[in-house]
Amino acid sequence: MFWLWLPAIVGVFMLVAAGCGGDDDSSPTPVSPTPMPTAPPGTSGPGVTETEIHLGMTNDVAGAGETPYAAVSLAVHAYFQKVNQEDGGVCGRQIVLTVEDDEYLAELALARTQKLVIEDEVLAVIGALSTQAHGDVAAYLNDPNGDGDTADGVPDLFVSTGWSGWGVVATYPWTTAFIPDYLSDGRVLAAYIAANLPDQQIGLLYSNDEFGQDYLTAMEEAFAPGGNLFSQPFPIDDEDVSQEIGAVVESGAEVIVLASTPSVSADAIVSARSGGFDRQFLLSYVNQPSNLASELGGGLEAEAIIAGFEQLDGVLITAYLLSAVEDENNSAVVEHLRIMETYGGPPASSLSIYGQSLAETVVETLERACPDLTRSDVMAAALSLDGFHPSLLLPGIDVVLGEADHAAIQAMQVMRINADGTLDSLGDPIDVGP
Repeated sequence: MFWLWLPAIVGVFMLVAAGCGGDDDSSPTPVSPTPMPTAPPGTSGPGVTETEIHLGMTNDVAGAGETPYAAVSLAVHAYFQKVNQEDGGVCGRQIVLTVEDDEYLAELALARTQKLVIEDEVLAVIGALSTQAHGDVAAYLNDPNGDGDTADGVPDLFVSTGWSGWGVVATYPWTTAFIPDYLSDGRVLAAYIAANLPDQQIGLLYSNDEFGQDYLTAMEEAFAPGGNLFSQPFPIDDEDVSQEIGAVVESGAEVIVLASTPSVSADAIVSARSGGFDRQFLLSYVNQPSNLASELGGGLEAEAIIAGFEQLDGVLITAYLLSAVEDENNSAVVEHLRIMETYGGPPASSLSIYGQSLAETVVETLERACPDLTRSDVMAAALSLDGFHPSLLLPGIDVVLGEADHAAIQAMQVMRINADGTLDSLGDPIDVGP
């Protein structure tokens, strides 16, 4: 499960440092390459030559899985192009990214990852998506020959799936998360409730899968189940949750937490309010405000979005990235737009901002691994990122990793959605990391 639901970007592509696409005259003119310095001496692992560093990624490239996530890979590629052409690459080498289409399917994700490792011999795999699709992939990358010895693992860097299980270091020593894990997000919501809405009855509606179970764990850590916490699961394939949210309202909840995707959250909000609930909602960060507004308003037209935001007035969400809309004048967002436009990136959105943030973190990792670009050096470099701030993260939110902590982002900013579509930050970011 991922965290944003925007219109899909369709098209099969293979991303390499030399560029992508055909002969479309509307494509931006690339900046002239910076002359490459001679690669420094050092020990190199698979995927590293004197002039190139090869990385791999799988994604729902053509949209066969009905996701919009191709935009993430496009944004990562655009940022790597910028680094290659304007900054002289990394470690005196160009970054080459190969993206394989997994159609958002577990069996294809594994097969395409094995191809990247065995045939393409990539140094590392980055940014994998989908909790369901990545399970077998992570097991493979952490123990490629299946002998129980993880010493020969492949860096599984900055996965784009929020399941907290990736942080079990004994099981996944070569895996690091980038997107905030759902357990941490749940703990942030719980901490906000405890500090600002004390002694109130809390109702949790959660999807009955890894995603929802993380929020349930966080709430049960903070509040007494059966005391001031009432929890209600719903089937993961059910978008009509009127019965389940009705049970939450009838429990006497004064605060309702929704661990659900936008379509379900919209249904829950409408159903709860029709049942008389007029108190506070707090939502998982997977609920991107404009998309949630379109779900509530019934379409993508301006009138529908406006109507949807009116229904969201006062709802609280968590966030960790700058907004392409709210922060359009921020210098980092302005630079992001330039990079995307210059190097064939996708239209600016939360997905593109996420993709560049991930790419910046990969570049920082590679720079720290120089000159000895072995897989173990890259992994050690990733785990040294303690306080690194990608330019498009919100102020006060950093990447913090360590030998015992493989979850990159565990701080979130609580924000209030206003009827006019603007967002207000409530206090400082809440950090629940170790």
